Amino acid sequence: MPAAENEQIVRRIFDAFARQEGLALRGLFDEEAVWSVPGQGVMAGTYRGREAIFRFLAKLPKETEGTYGSELIDVLASEDRAAALYRARWRRHGQALELEQVLLFRIEGGRVRHVLALPSDPEAFETFWA
Repeated sequence: MPAAENEQIVRRIFDAFARQEGLALRGLFDEEAVWSVPGQGVMAGTYRGREAIFRFLAKLPKETEGTYGSELIDVLASEDRAAALYRARWRRHGQALELEQVLLFRIEGGRVRHVLALPSDPEAFETFWA
């Protein structure tokens, strides 16, 4: 895939998530896609398969009492990869957290095959989700 098309896939993912249109994501992820979140907290883990990824994403508003929000800052893309820099905001159990994160995407045939989440402050991220 050309880099511009991979960039658009990532932008469509962020747009659909911001509009809470989960069904719009269905065609963007491979059925065997994997999403990895580091750490030991409640959201950490490796989510295998499109349905597991969607269940993981659906947990975000529940775990943050509906306060989760993200703002896409930039997307860098190549023929089979993309990186999204974004700012995330949450509230959970009386705590607030705002930090920048990077999502690293591997994209094949116009569908996301793998996502790795990398928080800019792993310690704060881990404490928040503990």
